[in-house]
Amino acid sequence: MGKTMTGERGFVRARRRTTGEAKTTGGVKTRGRGIAAIIVGIVMAVTGLLGSAVPATAAPTVTYPGAISGVSLENQHGGGPLVQWQNVRISGTWTVPAGAQAGETFGMTLPAEFSRQSAGEFTIADPVTGLVMANCAVAAGGGPDMVCTLTEAVEGLEKVGGTFWMEARASQTTTSETVEFDLGDTVEIVDLPGDGGVVPEDPAEQEEPYKYGGETATDGLLKWVIGIPSGYVHEGSFTITDTLDAGLTGHHYTGDVKLVQRAVVNGALVGDASEVDPSTYVIDLADDGRSFEFVASGLPAGGFAYELVYFTQADAPVAAGDIFGNHAIVDTFETSATHTVVESGGGDGSGVAYTTFSITKQITGAQADAVRDATYTVRYSVKGSDAPPATMSVPVGQPVVSARAPLGSTFVIEEIDLPEIQGVTWGEWTIAGEGVVDGGDGTYEVTPQTTAGVELTLTNIANPVPVVTPTPTPTPVVTPTPVVTPTPTPSPVVTPTPTPSPIAAPGGLALTGGESGAAFLSLAFALIVGGGLATGIAAKRRSSTGRR
Repeated sequence: MGKTMTGERGFVRARRRTTGEAKTTGGVKTRGRGIAAIIVGIVMAVTGLLGSAVPATAAPTVTYPGAISGVSLENQHGGGPLVQWQNVRISGTWTVPAGAQAGETFGMTLPAEFSRQSAGEFTIADPVTGLVMANCAVAAGGGPDMVCTLTEAVEGLEKVGGTFWMEARASQTTTSETVEFDLGDTVEIVDLPGDGGVVPEDPAEQEEPYKYGGETATDGLLKWVIGIPSGYVHEGSFTITDTLDAGLTGHHYTGDVKLVQRAVVNGALVGDASEVDPSTYVIDLADDGRSFEFVASGLPAGGFAYELVYFTQADAPVAAGDIFGNHAIVDTFETSATHTVVESGGGDGSGVAYTTFSITKQITGAQADAVRDATYTVRYSVKGSDAPPATMSVPVGQPVVSARAPLGSTFVIEEIDLPEIQGVTWGEWTIAGEGVVDGGDGTYEVTPQTTAGVELTLTNIANPVPVVTPTPTPTPVVTPTPVVTPTPTPSPVVTPTPTPSPIAAPGGLALTGGESGAAFLSLAFALIVGGGLATGIAAKRRSSTGRR
């Protein structure tokens, strides 16, 4: 438990500790192992800081060299010159010829100035159908190869192509304003973003501790770095505690660590980085793998800045969107970092598939034999297309194939100009086949579902001309008009009006009608006056009786 040993990838393997166990502040010192570690560290540091100095090798052997073109670069950190270690986005176009098959490849080699910290894979898919057109793989290291392998989705297509993008690091400085991409049969010279080529990173030393992390070439393995400025090294020693962040994607420390140093002169980093002898530090890893404590001692009293490099391993397969994080305390200063897994490349692609229809003429009816040698005309167009309709001659019993149209097109078909043949009258004609729809206006529509097209049958009915027997016209029967005898109109009979006889009043002359009315009015008036007087006298008597 208390022993340190060399781990994988040239790093020191941390010991584990149980909570409450005493911590050791020293390590086992082995001269030979320390010298070897320093040499390995120097080589790795120089390679990492300066980038690969090996020129880019020839483009990978692929089926379609030169399939890539139009390469461009974009600084992922905004405007200005591209600084060493910054990420750059590489994009371009690709195309392969008709007849390309699954398993065939295309690709390129990146410039020596660019590198990948880890290998990666991405897909190129049709944005409409979602079908993957190609699977691409990018190698790790300087000047890496990118190779894309076509899938079955490209088979049977024409005009196959699209775009792609990927990321790399500007790991090697250069004053050239351009870099070269080896595309197989050509070398494309591409402008670097900004001015000045790839400029060196700022040599100024950081004033405070810092932390960052990222993915490595191994799936799920994350690399983390804690920076310790020279001002945080006290009498040749410093202490770091590091803990994984809760609530994020699960991962655990692997125990592999190394400490590197770089000289500081007047506040600037100078020279190359070198690995520190592992005997000068101890790292105690908690049993749950979620925290550790690092103690360094016996270092130079000043003049050096340090970086502690260590790793964590994801608890499950890594997917885009996963977030890993941890935080550290350098003496009393706290710093933290997170890393979000993102796609390191992608692209789109498509192709055009074509289809047709074939049509065969069929004749039925009593006069079929009389019309078999005739040739018939079919007119068709592609629905929604600006192209004019096309025509084709269709003999009886022989299929004729239409011109091509993109798969998914709808053909609108009709028969025109039926021949006039003596003794034949044409019945209704129909078109039948898979997916045929009657347009209701003398046309039929069909949308083939595959590149093999669809087979149709055009049927005509040849009927004999009917014989018309004339019907004799009947002789009209004349009905005599009857004679009407007028009826005589009778003469009206006038009846005389009788004259009333006068009535004689007693003792006087006879009364006429007017005299009788006057007498009646006089009598009525007398009766009214008499009644009124009688009523008044009666009322007066009642009043007198009451006073008594």
